[in-house]
This record gives sequence, C-alpha cells and structure tokens, in this order.
Amino acid sequence: MTFTKLLYLALATIASIKVNTYQENGSLVWRLTSECGTTIVYPWDFHYGRIEGRIRMAPGSGVVTSLLLAGPAPSDELDWEWVGKDTWTAQSMYFVKGQRVDPNAQYFHTPGNTAQEMSAGFHNYAIEITKNSINWYIDNWLTRTLPKLDNVPFPSDASRARMGIWDGTQTSGWAGAVDWSQGPFTAEMQWFNFTPYC
Repeated sequence: MTFTKLLYLALATIASIKVNTYQENGSLVWRLTSECGTTIVYPWDFHYGRIEGRIRMAPGSGVVTSLLLAGPAPSDELDWEWVGKDTWTAQSMYFVKGQRVDPNAQYFHTPGNTAQEMSAGFHNYAIEITKNSINWYIDNWLTRTLPKLDNVPFPSDASRARMGIWDGTQTSGWAGAVDWSQGPFTAEMQWFNFTPYC
C-alpha cells in the first residue's frame, strides 16, 4: 500500500470522528470555527524527499491555511501558508531552530501570465528537500530555491509534514483578525503525496 493510500485511510478515519475535519465531494475539508481549527500531522519522518498537496485555501481575514514540514523543537520549519485576507498569493517561509531566517515571507502567485484567485479552486503545492537545496512549487512551477551554502543557516531537520487551518488573529496583525460572523471557514485538500528520496 502506498503512503498516499495509507494517509487517505487515516484521514478518512479522522474525518469520521472530528467535526472540523470531514470528507465531502471527494475532498478532505478542513474547517475553522471559533472553538478550534484542524491540524493533521503525517506519521512518518524523512530526510530528503517531496511533499505535495492539491489544496484550495480558505478565504477570510485572520484565517491561515498551511502545508509545512517541521522537526523536533526547537524546530526547523519549511512553510507554504495562505493568509485568507490575500487570496491571490501563497507565502513561503523557513525557520532554523525556531528562528525565522527570512526577514519577510516571499509571495508567489499561480504560474502563467494571469494570476488565479487561490481560494476559488485547487492547485498543487509542493516542498522538496534535497541534499543541497530546498524547493517550493506551485502547479509544478519552481517558485523558489533555497541553496545550502557554507556558514549560512539552513533548515536541515524539517522532517514531518503538517497541514491544516488555524486562527491567525494573535499574529500582531500579520494575518488580520477573524470575523466569526462570516464563518465557519473551510479549506480543502483533494490529495496528498509523499515521495521519500532516501
């Protein structure tokens, strides 16, 4: 059985138990309410490889959808995040031992000459770790490469995938504030794939 099928079975079990995670129309829905959001943790670690999900991000001020890799605390972290107050770009960030190395997130739109509104449909988002670099992709378009350089902090222990939706109200204005009268808020994932390189 492939890792994708195992994850799908695990998520189907979670979806049958949790109110904020459920299946609908062939997608796994992540739901954010004032009580809680959704975080799914992939159960296997890896050193080199690629994670990829076909995701529709959630719109709404303060609503954050995420697909990331993180290690044990103090954690290295590699992120794709979508902030619901800006549905036209995805943010890539990275942390080394819990410290943000990028002074600012880098923002990317969908590939092609015309950007697409990311909460209106599904797109493929991937993070790839190789021996000498980390790569971020949207719809198989390489948007960003972080090379491993001598004497430059590099996230070498971001080993476990996490995904979900959360309330970013307490982020000092970065994500905006959630207006709960507009909720509940939902993001969706059609599939997730994990490809280990070693």
